[in-house]
Amino acid sequence: MDSLELLKATEDLDATPLLPAQRRQRIVEFLHRHGAVTLQQLEQALHVSMSTLRRDLDALAADGEVDRTHGGALLRHQEYSTFEPDHAAAAELSPLEKRAIGKAAAEGLRPRQSVIFDSGSTVLEAARAAVQMNIPLTAVTNNLAIAQVLGTSPLIQVHVFGGLLRHGSNTLTGDALIEGVRAIGVDVLLMGIHAVTEGELTETAPEVAAVKRALLKAAASKRLLVDSSKFRPRTFMRVASVTELDEVITDEGVPREEIERMRALGVKLTLVGVPQ
Repeated sequence: MDSLELLKATEDLDATPLLPAQRRQRIVEFLHRHGAVTLQQLEQALHVSMSTLRRDLDALAADGEVDRTHGGALLRHQEYSTFEPDHAAAAELSPLEKRAIGKAAAEGLRPRQSVIFDSGSTVLEAARAAVQMNIPLTAVTNNLAIAQVLGTSPLIQVHVFGGLLRHGSNTLTGDALIEGVRAIGVDVLLMGIHAVTEGELTETAPEVAAVKRALLKAAASKRLLVDSSKFRPRTFMRVASVTELDEVITDEGVPREEIERMRALGVKLTLVGVPQ
């Protein structure tokens, strides 16, 4: 069942017009279950215009209920330092930003480099872009969906870390995977993260954080791929400081104070324009 079907099923929606308070309550109830929602999902499920939904989400953000993103909303993160949004719903947030960031990251790769493609929807876009650009690579990944995408290119040799498959996702974790990471050294790491907060990278789950810390040690060049919605309150497990990275690739929606903070820390920041 995809995230739109989940929204319809869990909220038992119909075509009856809803009062603004009723619409907003249903949006909040869905977010408490799944963590994220897109404007497109809400438009199809609630049968109201995009402009109305934007006003609803803006009102909920002003009330402290949600964090707004370009493509929808996330549950306000102070409420759940260990809660992970529904993977399908979260993957549909900010699709244009993720695609542009992924393309920029792929353009920074050179033929015949060895590259770790970490898990995450933005890194998945980088994998798609690398395939489309016909870049010959040696790729290593801990994500089954990314491996499948990379495997469609005859120019990319794909290695998949062994490990434990996380429930409800395509990501592998565990001690065996970390041991495998320790045995390799690669040219580039393309990494995703759950949150960037005042110069700190954090994750919701300890097993995911442990893998990312290992990946950082395995690469000569460490590049973080995050859309601007990831600049938000910290979550449960610290992974690293942004000063341990060689580059952060994100979109132009990043809050000004975060841009100034990273530049003050000497972090290379690449801001990608998003086609409208």
